[in-house]
Amino acid sequence: MARLPRSALVGENSTNHCTWRSHGHALVLESDDARRKFLDLLAKYAPRFGIEILSYCVMGTHPHVQIRATLGQQAFSSFWKVVNWGFARWYNRRTEGRGQVVMERLRSPLVQDGRHQLEVMRYGDLNPVRAGLARTAAAWPWSSHRHYAYGEKNDLITDAPEYLALGSTAPQRRKAYLHLFARKLVDPFLHRRSDLVELPFVGDATWVAGRLEACGLAPPG
Repeated sequence: MARLPRSALVGENSTNHCTWRSHGHALVLESDDARRKFLDLLAKYAPRFGIEILSYCVMGTHPHVQIRATLGQQAFSSFWKVVNWGFARWYNRRTEGRGQVVMERLRSPLVQDGRHQLEVMRYGDLNPVRAGLARTAAAWPWSSHRHYAYGEKNDLITDAPEYLALGSTAPQRRKAYLHLFARKLVDPFLHRRSDLVELPFVGDATWVAGRLEACGLAPPG
């Protein structure tokens, strides 16, 4: 599918699933120090650029971050530019390296409001399980899962609207979120290829088709 301009994916108050791969698939985010530095950069610059962090999972070669861009595309792009530059600068200093750390253009599929926010959150939470790095989402400390599932304090997170709609009290919401990780729901989810990263829009088929048509593209056959 043709690469879409960022302005077709990111707008004022849009929700986007953001990810990138490291250069040469190097494990630039493998160490605790690297993951902590990346999250610190998110926390440092998010308020300046009107970014709300709804969920995240940091892997060895890439992060997954679901955000709300309250100030629109230009601020969104500026945010990622300064975060990724800051991380690359830190990483090269630590490794005495030079050059590119982030391999590819940031991917930022537009997420439809509603349950699709939860789908993206679950996708991120289960990344370490799919990769064989953890037996459960709760066993991976570098994601927002334990905040949503168990109420663990996380100052980086702005609670996702669809999560807040899961119940009228915090215990109700946590219970409903944990239900999304029940084995009968997770097993097929782990083994199917997800379009939550590869395609430009995440949502119902009719909504996705409408977004593609608006961009002058035909829906997948």
